[in-house]
Amino acid sequence: MKDKIKNFFINLYQKIKTYFLKKITELKRIIKSTSDDLSIIDIEEGRVRYSLNWWFMKSLKWLIAPVLAVFTLFLWGCSGTVVTKYYPVSVPVSCNVQEPLKPEYNENLVVTNLNILAYAEKLQSALKVCKNGGFND
Repeated sequence: MKDKIKNFFINLYQKIKTYFLKKITELKRIIKSTSDDLSIIDIEEGRVRYSLNWWFMKSLKWLIAPVLAVFTLFLWGCSGTVVTKYYPVSVPVSCNVQEPLKPEYNENLVVTNLNILAYAEKLQSALKVCKNGGFND
C-alpha cells in the first residue's frame, strides 16, 4: 500500500515535469522565431526592424524615469516635517541675599517647630526677592 502511494506521487511528479518542460521549450521556440522575424533587415525598402529586446532596452530609460519620480514623491510625502519649538530659558543671576541662620534644636517641640516655620518663611521671602530681580534691603 505504501509503495503504491509513493509510486503514484512519483508518476504524478514526472508527468507534471514533462508537461512543463514541453511547454517551456515550445515558448522558447516561439520567442526565438518572433525575435528572428523582427530582426530582419529589409534592404530594398531601406528600413530596419529591430527585435523586441532591442526596443525594450531602448525604452527602458523612459520607463525608469517615471518610476523613480513616483518613488521619490512617495518617500517625500511620507517624510516627517521638522518642527522647531522655542522655549524660554531661565538664566541664573547672582543675588546678594543673606541666608538666614538655621534654627537650633530646643527641648520644647512647639518652639522648635515654630523656629523651623520661621526659617522657611525667611527663605521663601529671600527667594521671591531674587526671583523678581529685586535686591534684599
